[in-house]
Amino acid sequence: MRLSTFVSLALALHLGSASLAAAAPPTPQEKERARALMDAGDTRFQSKQYASALEQYRGADEIMGVPTTGIEVGRTLERLGRLLEAREVLRRVSEFPPRADEPKPFGLARQRADRLLSDLAPRIPRVTVDFSGLPEGVVPDITWDGQRLDPAKVGGYVEADPGPHRVVGVSPGFPDVTRDVKLAEGQALSLVLQFSKAPPTVRAPAPREPAPLGRSASKAQLGTGKPTLFWVGVGVAAAGVVTGSATGVYSLSKTKSAKESCEGNTCSPEAQSDIDSAKTFANVSNVAFVVGVAGLGVAVWQLFSHRGAQPDTAAPALSAAVGPGSVAISGRF
Repeated sequence: MRLSTFVSLALALHLGSASLAAAAPPTPQEKERARALMDAGDTRFQSKQYASALEQYRGADEIMGVPTTGIEVGRTLERLGRLLEAREVLRRVSEFPPRADEPKPFGLARQRADRLLSDLAPRIPRVTVDFSGLPEGVVPDITWDGQRLDPAKVGGYVEADPGPHRVVGVSPGFPDVTRDVKLAEGQALSLVLQFSKAPPTVRAPAPREPAPLGRSASKAQLGTGKPTLFWVGVGVAAAGVVTGSATGVYSLSKTKSAKESCEGNTCSPEAQSDIDSAKTFANVSNVAFVVGVAGLGVAVWQLFSHRGAQPDTAAPALSAAVGPGSVAISGRF
């Protein structure tokens, strides 16, 4: 135990000094307890175990409440970087009412508190907190480390301990504004919370589901259920059969008519026209049947190479027209 602490406690015990926080003087047991706490605090302080030392010193100061206990609390808070708390405790020690018969260590503790207060003043950071982006006359709710900031201090400075701090501004209709700052000893910082309207929400289009495996694409993806070439093949096959059949029948009809004007292999000149027509339409019939077979082959090939395609709602159509000496095929695809 340091000599100054021992002297102050011994004199306090001898004179029955009263606590700052209590009207009645501490009991002898409480005084003994305070002396033990001060001894433990001294040991931890010398080992730089400041947090543990603070607990011991505060316990003693709560019992005694005299300058010699308060000064140890204040200087330990200063070592921990808790400058604002240290300043409050040191002010209490400095303002402790002097008495003519008080122990000398009390006066020494006041002088030491005054020196520490002078040293602390320039080390305490100051932050000017302001805002922008809000309508005129609107003041946001601002919190500093979770504690609501007095609106009167908005635009002025805030004192804080060195280290990390969080400032949050809240105003209806605007997104919250959060700023994290780390203050150094003696730093002066200007902090402006910039409010801005939230941008309109744009919804992204829903993703399209891929077509199931093993199935052909939908009609919207392929354009038609079956490829056009399939329907062309079907139309050509149908037109070939119709044209071949019609021209075949017409050829047979002309052949029969020509035979009526012939005896054996001898035919009259009038029969020559029927003979020529019969030969022409027979050739057309053969060609039509060949074309029909080719179209059927194309349709069958397309059918098996595009199995699973959905039928087209507007299938191509073909039509054939047969006239004397001509065959016409028309359609839509």
